[in-house]
Amino acid sequence: MSLMPWNPFRELDHMRRELDSMLDWPSRMQGILAPRVDVYQTENDIIVKAEIPGVAKEDLDLYIDNNSLRLAGTTRREQELNEENAYRTERYFGSFSRTIPFPVEVKPDEAVAEYKDGILSIRVPKAQPSRSNGRRIQLQ
Repeated sequence: MSLMPWNPFRELDHMRRELDSMLDWPSRMQGILAPRVDVYQTENDIIVKAEIPGVAKEDLDLYIDNNSLRLAGTTRREQELNEENAYRTERYFGSFSRTIPFPVEVKPDEAVAEYKDGILSIRVPKAQPSRSNGRRIQLQ
């Protein structure tokens, strides 16, 4: 049996990883602070579908470039809800933002978005692979 020197940081790191895996903290918070998304591709397009229930179209902002899409918006609290009369409040209200990287380069000028029944659907055509600006180097 070999002895290992005691390292308190190794044990703390192990405990942190165990706790994170039990709580599944990042994925739980992702659904609260930012919309859940599906990203997939067809032969010609990249498709993004995001769950954004309860958000008005006017409160959504979409920013796209050749490599990513950023969804931002605000979920507003209903005016009739008064904190002192509330029995339970579990819904998240406030601003959210999420950047989704694309698996390939796209044509941002041709993106089309639709928002229906709390689902945001975005279709973006794939860009043709550009020719590399690289060149062959001769060995001397």
